[in-house]
Amino acid sequence: MGNSLAVSIGRAGEFFVGYKLQLRGLETAHVNTSCDLHVTLPSRRLLRLEVKTAQATTNFGSYKFRKGGSNSDYYAMVALPEKMMRVFHVSELTTKGMTTLRPESFTQQAEDDDIARLMSLE
Repeated sequence: MGNSLAVSIGRAGEFFVGYKLQLRGLETAHVNTSCDLHVTLPSRRLLRLEVKTAQATTNFGSYKFRKGGSNSDYYAMVALPEKMMRVFHVSELTTKGMTTLRPESFTQQAEDDDIARLMSLE
């Protein structure tokens, strides 16, 4: 993220994901030097979650997320207008560098399922 507005939007997404996960009982720690959250799972395993945030859809009607080159275990994709997030294991994101998601993929059920999947990890 190059400019200060993009940095602010990204940080908003990071804190949003931390808020959502903490509401469900997961401990999170914001890492100030990256786009990562550290999440402590119920099994006490530590997980690195890279957060990507979109504030608007593209001209084609999708949210676009640029994946970083981190060593994270999972990605959280935040669509601020939807007030929702999705969580994906790195192996689920097959495209390099960019992921697009349709607004209709951001549902409460999908978010709940994603968080439940994180909580069930050993």
